[in-house]
Amino acid sequence: MTDLVERYVHQVGRYLAPNERKEITDELRSLIQDQLDDRYKGAPTDDDVAALLAELGEPRQMAKSYGREQYLIGPDLYPAMMYVLQRGWVLVPIIAILVKVLLSFLDGGQGTLVGLFLETAALVVQVVFTFTAIVVLLFAIFQHSGVELDQKEASFNPRELPPVNDPAAVDRAEVAFGAAFGTFGALLLLYFLRVGGLTLRFIPSGTTEVVPVPEGWLITLIATTAGSVVVNLLALRRGRWNATLLLAEAALGLLGAVAAYYVIIGPLFNGLFNAVPALANVPFISNGGLGIAIVAGFLSLLDPLGKLGKILFAGRDMPSVKFG
Repeated sequence: MTDLVERYVHQVGRYLAPNERKEITDELRSLIQDQLDDRYKGAPTDDDVAALLAELGEPRQMAKSYGREQYLIGPDLYPAMMYVLQRGWVLVPIIAILVKVLLSFLDGGQGTLVGLFLETAALVVQVVFTFTAIVVLLFAIFQHSGVELDQKEASFNPRELPPVNDPAAVDRAEVAFGAAFGTFGALLLLYFLRVGGLTLRFIPSGTTEVVPVPEGWLITLIATTAGSVVVNLLALRRGRWNATLLLAEAALGLLGAVAAYYVIIGPLFNGLFNAVPALANVPFISNGGLGIAIVAGFLSLLDPLGKLGKILFAGRDMPSVKFG
């Protein structure tokens, strides 16, 4: 009985904002217990608990009843969107600053320190604004498309709730971050393809200085990035990982790491060695690009294959992918 209640409360909590999750789930758990005590005098059967939870309704709808109106983004998606934005607002500026400083160094350090600071600040504002706009637009499309991001049963059956520590469960905020960040990356790569190479000078028209990269590998990186976004969206829609999605995520991540070596890592290291030839003879640095690519490939396999191993070890059924 307690397990069924905890599974229900846990599922409701997945759709609540982190800062209010504990308070609401504690309140809901107490409410359920009070109703069970009133109806069954402290001795409910499993059937009694299941019947009460069925009356309370599907966890997503219960969570919505606690949520405040969010206007553009509803309460079921708003917590995940804020999670994505908050992480992006930290990571995107750091990446932009590091890349800008590196490219400035490769250019021979031309310009003044004040000029570099102003250019970097303008770049950070630009990429953060773009990232924010893409994330909000994606979540608004999800919200108003009429498509549920989690599979929803025609009728709610409490007995079919997954366990609290279900290894196949989708972390909605984490997967949404992967989809949003992947979309941002794919659009950036498409811009690189349009201008013919790597650059941080985002000019809508005209020419700009670029670092040439192999077009075939750039297209491959765009395809793997877009494919990973699709996999994450399918996982969000289903609400559970399965073997097909996890293996697809692993394969796309590994191929993406190889493509990233030829498109991003290799050209940047080559530029570094051209600017400072002595570094090409320094141990570890001379093969630093390859080492980074190998680590990236390993990390791309670690998470999906780790999840797959936990699911198989737990002996859970692996449902097939549904595209409808």
